[in-house]
Amino acid sequence: VLSTGCYIIRSPPARRRLCIPFFPWDPSRRREKKSSATPRSHEKMPKQIHEIKDFLLTARRKDARSVKIKRSKDVVKFKVRCSKYLYTLCVFDAEKANKLKQSLPPGLSVQEV
Repeated sequence: VLSTGCYIIRSPPARRRLCIPFFPWDPSRRREKKSSATPRSHEKMPKQIHEIKDFLLTARRKDARSVKIKRSKDVVKFKVRCSKYLYTLCVFDAEKANKLKQSLPPGLSVQEV
């Protein structure tokens, strides 16, 4: 152990000295400055909705922009884009999915993917 608080490890082929700290923080590292601007990655976070009624209420909100419908062999996913979050509803019944598609608000742009 060195006086700097590191272990010295010798590697036989390369004969390099490697200093590994044995404490969780490294005092020689500089702290990264946090930017004053807030990151925008949190604005597009996804949320899952479990009830059809809650999804319809979300789709009728004034900040709802569009609905994307993604179909696979098992599930139909309805994704509504609002200002802050992307809300997703998974429907496992094809008949319910067709009824839900018909009951979406008329002013909302619907895109099938």
